[in-house]
Amino acid sequence: MLKNMKKSHLIIDLVLVLLIAFLLLNMTVLQKTGYWFLTITLLIPTIFLIIVFGYEKKSRRFKYESMFYVFAYCSLFLVVSYLLGTYTGFLNNIYKINYYGITHNIIPYLSLIVVSEFLRYEISRKGGGALSAYTLVIRALIIVDLCLFLNTYDLNTGDGQIKFVCAIMIPSAFKNITLMYFTKKGGIYPSLIYRILLDLKLVVVPIMPNFGLYMDSTINTLLPAIMAIVIHLHLKGYESHEETNIKIKQTMLYKYIIFFIIFGVVIIMITLTSGAFGYKLISIGSGSMHPKINKGDAVIYEKITKDRKIEEGEILVFKKESKTIVHRIIKIVSLGNGEYIYYTKGDANDKPDGYPIERRDVLGIVTNRIRYIGIPSVALGEMLNR
Repeated sequence: MLKNMKKSHLIIDLVLVLLIAFLLLNMTVLQKTGYWFLTITLLIPTIFLIIVFGYEKKSRRFKYESMFYVFAYCSLFLVVSYLLGTYTGFLNNIYKINYYGITHNIIPYLSLIVVSEFLRYEISRKGGGALSAYTLVIRALIIVDLCLFLNTYDLNTGDGQIKFVCAIMIPSAFKNITLMYFTKKGGIYPSLIYRILLDLKLVVVPIMPNFGLYMDSTINTLLPAIMAIVIHLHLKGYESHEETNIKIKQTMLYKYIIFFIIFGVVIIMITLTSGAFGYKLISIGSGSMHPKINKGDAVIYEKITKDRKIEEGEILVFKKESKTIVHRIIKIVSLGNGEYIYYTKGDANDKPDGYPIERRDVLGIVTNRIRYIGIPSVALGEMLNR
């Protein structure tokens, strides 16, 4: 029995070593970064392990609890990051959700995520707790990330190498160690939830919060580590109960309700911050519109259409010298031929703004105010500016 276990561990380690060797060869020589290429590369050893050792489907003790907490904290992170983005600004995603984007980016990347997590799960099941198997599969999946983003920075320069290490390598190491923990505790589904919410959004969501390279790197490094610690404490609390399974069943309805509420909030936040349906959310970084709108509030504005008539007294959202300003219209002057210019003033300011606003500068008209939710994003923006 012991000999068979050692033999199986040896075979698993050998498969992973060969996988790592091929991935390193690809990274240094072949330099293929396509989703399908990397997916097939991981699929081959996964299928081999299933053929040799069989497919084991056994539910983990903390499957549902792990799924819930991973979903909850990933969703909370998305809500907070997009709220912060209403002040720091957003970057447009280079990927588009159209036929080409779905067939060439979303489906291939989703396939790579699924196969990666399936391999991780199979190793966690067949590795028998062997540290060598865990560390090897973590290294292999880190190299997959490195291959995937190999052309993101110029690796022929020192600056590009530093950025690659900080933005890709270190965050990938923390992420894959954390996902190994999630897989050990809850099986494949918690890790899939994490990657679909936080990784797949790179090719799905139309905009991304603009925190800057090194702030993004810090966040992507600390987030999985913090999540692992917090979720470990949650699960440790359940281990202290003798009737854990009964407790889980009794609280599932409550957790599903929270699940759908959080999911709804995430969808609303991404929709509002992206302006996908004609309305957009931004944070207010000054007190120039006090008391109607205060610093740290957020406003929802309606993006103007060609036929939308703008009236005196409405609160305008407009661009001026790359800054987004929210001030009230105090005067409208007709230039003829249906053209107008607008004069604005902050309610709390003593004097009007010293410049006219053309319609092409207008982003929209404020429709609603939400108190206080912009405070974190304003604070972060001021910190970054300093």
